[in-house]
Order: sequence, then C-alpha cells, then structure tokens
Amino acid sequence: MAAAEKPEPLYCVCGALVLKARTEGIEAHCRRCDRRWVIPYGEVQDKEHLVQFMRAWRARAKRA
Repeated sequence: MAAAEKPEPLYCVCGALVLKARTEGIEAHCRRCDRRWVIPYGEVQDKEHLVQFMRAWRARAKRA
C-alpha cells in the first residue's frame, strides 16, 4: 500500500479514535458494537449529507 493510501486517523480530544480517512471514503467505527463501515466520499457533500447518510444506514442496519 502506498503511503498516500494509508488511512489517516482522526481522534477525539479524549484520545478515542473516531474516523479514518481512507481512499474509498470515511471509515466510521462504533466502539460499543465494534461495527465498522465506510461512507463513500461521493455520498458526503457537507455535514447535513453525512447526517442523512448515517440515519439511512442506521435504518438499514436495524432491518438486517
């Protein structure tokens, strides 16, 4: 893996890992249930789009 493709971790002020910037999108990680998912960059245009994507993802995950 090239250095440019290495995920860039983003941390909270408390030190907990929140998100990772990957080449294919933003990886989110739930520390409670240990789920990980990638939000494609094309799906996220701004904060509101990210919130909408997360709501839709949670609705789909609850049905599964």
